[in-house]
Amino acid sequence: MHKTQQKMEHSSLNAAIYKLLELPENAAVIDLGCRDAGFLLGFMDVFSDKIKTALGVDITDKGFKNVKYKKPIQLKVMDCSGPLNLPDATYDFVFTKDMLECLSDKELFVKEVYRILKPGGTVICVNCDWDSIVYNGENKELISKAIHAYAVTKQPWMDDLDSWIGRREFGLFHKTGLFDSEVHVHNVVETEYRDGYFGYDFSRQIGWLAEEKTGVLTAQEYDDFIDNLKTAHSNGDYIFSKPYYIYKGIKKSKQTR
Repeated sequence: MHKTQQKMEHSSLNAAIYKLLELPENAAVIDLGCRDAGFLLGFMDVFSDKIKTALGVDITDKGFKNVKYKKPIQLKVMDCSGPLNLPDATYDFVFTKDMLECLSDKELFVKEVYRILKPGGTVICVNCDWDSIVYNGENKELISKAIHAYAVTKQPWMDDLDSWIGRREFGLFHKTGLFDSEVHVHNVVETEYRDGYFGYDFSRQIGWLAEEKTGVLTAQEYDDFIDNLKTAHSNGDYIFSKPYYIYKGIKKSKQTR
């Protein structure tokens, strides 16, 4: 089984998102920052009878190479940090996950989402609150340090970085007066530390801090961090919790403020 499929099937996050979504007949949907199109493929599986067109865009086609997709899905390279090269009032549903924190002009992105949505269309914006991630282990200081260091260290490809974006996304959309807004929080909770699980994969992502010699986490600290997680798992007290804030907005017909 492909690792992405494995994670998608394991995650309860998908089901939480699907429950919030209602699509009209012949819907046009778009995923901004789609990476490997995993969520777009999920929407097609669940709402195949409603979706007429589906577009996934990302700043690079790196994630597209192993995507097995077919019509009506299309994939396109596009930079979402500025004005979107997309027509007005085209989409019934705009989805984006874990991209907003990387954009420097977040207000522009929100306005662009409003522009490309049809009246009454839905946006769902999903972001982890990176500083609120939890691992259990013996060395509390080291585990907290590793999580926080990853949350606040900007990677070269990022335009910006806000580790608190999960708790900020509601305000970014709602204060514009352009949407009828609601927000939900869903925790992905795991008690298994092994390949294909969010916690395992995230711990490997943290390794970037040591590999790239960022200075915020040494190679020895990273090795000790991983040992803590492995020991917790072998002792039966491992837990991983990752909070996702799910913003849902319905486009108003006109601005109210």
